[in-house]
Formats: sequence, C-alpha cells, structure tokens
Amino acid sequence: MSDPSHSMFVRDIMSINVVTMPPDATVFDVATSMTKMDIGSIVIVAKEHPLGIITESDIVRRVIAEERDAKTTAARDIMSSPIIHVEPGTGLTEAMRVMARSNIRRVAVLKNNSLAGIITSRDLLRWSPELIDILVESLRLRSDGVERQKEEDEDITYGGECDSCGEYSTDLIEEDGEYLCENCRS
Repeated sequence: MSDPSHSMFVRDIMSINVVTMPPDATVFDVATSMTKMDIGSIVIVAKEHPLGIITESDIVRRVIAEERDAKTTAARDIMSSPIIHVEPGTGLTEAMRVMARSNIRRVAVLKNNSLAGIITSRDLLRWSPELIDILVESLRLRSDGVERQKEEDEDITYGGECDSCGEYSTDLIEEDGEYLCENCRS
C-alpha cells in the first residue's frame, strides 16, 4: 500500500522565504540578521547558488568557543559546507531520514541547483499529527482483512536512532535495555 512519504512532500511544508547572505558577510552581520529575523540559520549563497549554511551552533562552536572576532570573521570561514539538501519532490519521511543520518535540524531544498526553500525539524513537528494520521491509515489499510496473532515473545520494533551506532532506523529492537538496529543486534 501507500507509504506515508508518498502522501506528503517537502514542497508541501517547506519555507520558501529563506534568509541568505553572501560568503564575505561577517559573522557579526549573520548573527545580527538571525536575531532580527528570529531564525536559527542563514544560507550562504553566491550567484544564487547555495554554498553552505550557518547555524547558531556554528557561531557558538566556530567563533565564540575559538575566541574569533565576529566582526572580522567571514561567513565562508565558519559555514557548514557542502550544504546538505533535498529536492521539493522528496517525501517527508526521506527528508527526516536525511536529517537524522546527518545529525542536522534543518535541510536546504534545492531545485535545479538553486535554493527553493528550507525545511526544519520545527516544520516537521508542526506537521507530525498529519504524518501520524497518514501512517496510521497506511497501517490500517495494510492489515485490513488480514488477521494477525502476535506471539507474546515477539520483539517490538521502533524507529529512531540506534543506541550503539547512532544511525536512524525504522527497525530498532530493544535488547538489554538498548534500542539496536539490525546491524548492531547480536
């Protein structure tokens, strides 16, 4: 039957008004813009092509913690690059996997190598009730007419990060108090 990722796409929930700055902007200017716009990241672009992204975490780790001068440090010197991205037609489930695998909370949306938008974990949380409804309906349709009797000792699978390797998996099983993916289970 239908996978939830086929019902909702990145284009359905992405923000299209992405704040951008050039690579030669100072970190001070980037931080000031982030504060004024009440956002957690800015995409660094040159000639309308995204080069990287600067997040609040980048500023803390790569400027403040290293005691660099925010007024003289260029955005290109601290941006995360290359930029991790998806396309507008990517399913939301796949976008979540990309974010989980990459350990990021926002991902750029590119169309024809140009910035089309951005999707954040906050966007996904706003839509999570809809995603849960889609998943429940998908599971209900799969099990209609099929009587399943679960064994009491059958393992329950979970989705999330494996406690051993940290990779995202939709096939986590609890073993000895840890949630492990298929590759890490004994």
